[in-house]
Amino acid sequence: MSRLGTMKSGVHLFTLPIGRQLLQWESEAFLFKLPHEDRLRILRYKHWQDRQRALLGTVLVRWMIREFADIQHAIIARNAIGRPYLANQASWQGDFNLSHSGEWIVAALTHQGHVGVDVEKIECLNEDVMAYAMSEGEINRINQYSKIDRSKLFYELWTMKEAIYKTGLFPNATPMSLDIVELKSKRKDIYTQSLYVDQQHPLTICWDREQSPVKQTTLTRNELV
Repeated sequence: MSRLGTMKSGVHLFTLPIGRQLLQWESEAFLFKLPHEDRLRILRYKHWQDRQRALLGTVLVRWMIREFADIQHAIIARNAIGRPYLANQASWQGDFNLSHSGEWIVAALTHQGHVGVDVEKIECLNEDVMAYAMSEGEINRINQYSKIDRSKLFYELWTMKEAIYKTGLFPNATPMSLDIVELKSKRKDIYTQSLYVDQQHPLTICWDREQSPVKQTTLTRNELV
């Protein structure tokens, strides 16, 4: 049995490196598997990096749904706040989410409840951005550390805020308005796990049903074909 064959339950996290630029025939092979509207959306991107992130991210989501939700013909739509969902599977009780930044694409799926995921590439910390994006409690926490550690903690907290927001459980909020320090102390029904894909890319996955530990798998592009 393959390494993926015994994993069709619980919460899943998949990480996929963007890698080198796809050859034309490789891109066409992936595009061929997608619905017409997805192909048009992806081909609108001018830069190959953006086009490749969109292509591989779309393929990854559909592969994940097919392999782990056993849904062969997924129709993916977006709700009023732009969050994707399965439009043709009203009885399915699971959820999925996608994020990409820098050199990585990440996707998450749960068979019960809601899930959100976010990955970011660590850049130099901008004080104005931090003042805009973080609460007073979060800023106080960040400022306890050295300059290098402050940048890491900022992006770790940012991925957590985004992942929680992307679950769809807080539709009237924004990532900036979610205070992680306060939220984690009050909401015991929100679970998060943070990790690093590599030294420059922290990520957080969030879900709302107590389940077994997150099953993480790093994929290659060949596994999506």
